[in-house]
Amino acid sequence: PGSGLRPLLRDKLTQFVNALCLAQRAVGIGTKNYKESMDFYSKIMGFKPAFSFSPNGKTQNTYFQLSKDTFIELQESSATTPPGLTHIHMLTENVDGITAKLRKNGMPACAKGQKTACIEEPKMAAPTKEKNVSIYDPSGIHIEPTEFLPESSTRKAVNEWNGKTTESRLLVVGIGVKDYDASKNFYEKYMGFPIAFKFTSPDGKRTTTYYQINKDTFMEMQPVVEGAEPGLTHLHMETKNLDALIAQLKKNDLAGSARNATTPNTVTEAGITMPSNVLIIETPSAPASRTACATSV
Repeated sequence: PGSGLRPLLRDKLTQFVNALCLAQRAVGIGTKNYKESMDFYSKIMGFKPAFSFSPNGKTQNTYFQLSKDTFIELQESSATTPPGLTHIHMLTENVDGITAKLRKNGMPACAKGQKTACIEEPKMAAPTKEKNVSIYDPSGIHIEPTEFLPESSTRKAVNEWNGKTTESRLLVVGIGVKDYDASKNFYEKYMGFPIAFKFTSPDGKRTTTYYQINKDTFMEMQPVVEGAEPGLTHLHMETKNLDALIAQLKKNDLAGSARNATTPNTVTEAGITMPSNVLIIETPSAPASRTACATSV
C-alpha cells in the first residue's frame, strides 16, 4: 500500500473510461498452506472472509472482501493452481458482449490446450454462480471478465457489505511480461486499455507502463528480468492512512523489515517511490457513449 505514484493515479481517476467497460475487482492467490494463509489474511491483515467453497471437492477457496467491491480469492494450491498470484477478475455487465468485442478486435479463439494470446468460450462458474470468460495474454497471464450475477456469491457479498473492516481496496495489479512489444499490442489493440503514464528504469533498458482499466483501477506492466518467469507480480492496495495501517499490522504481530525488503511475513517501513522520468500520457476525452459503463457495484 502507498506509493509516490498515487498523485499521478489520482489525476487519472476522472479522465477516462475503458472502451470495454471493465473494472478490476478480484485477484487470485494460490497458497501451499491454506490454514496459515487464512490466518494471515483474516487475523493479521484484517480482511473479511466473504464466502468459501470447494471448486473440486478436494481443495478450498475463500474470497476475502477488501472493500465493498474488491476481493482477494485465496486458493488452496493444486496441480493446476500453483502458489502465487494466479489470475485477475475484471467486472463487466455483459460477458457475451465483451467476448464479441474482443473477437471483433481480432483476438483469436483458444485452441484445445492453448493458454496464450487467446480467448475461450463464456461459461458459468460453479458454485459461485458467476458468468465469466477466460482470456490469456501473450505471456499466459489469465484474465477473467466476470459478471456478478444477482444470485452470485460475489454480488451477495457486495450487497451485504457493512464497511466495518479494512479500509483498503484493490488499486493496481502488476504483471511481468516476456515479450513487451507483443504484450503492448495485446493490451492496447485487443483489450483497448489506455496508457495512463509510463517510465523507464535508471539504465533506460526497461519500461514500466500503467494501463488504466477503469476510473479507479490500473494494471502495471513491465518486462521480466532475465531468468524470471512472466506472470502476476504484486498488488497495490489503496489505504486512507498508510502509517496507521503499518502500526496496526505490527500490533497484529507482523514483523517489521527494511524498506524494499521482500521477507515473507513482514511489513516494510513506508516510503516514497517516485521515478524522475515519468511520461504522462494525455488522455482523450471519453465520448458520451463511453461514460455510461456500468462497472460500479
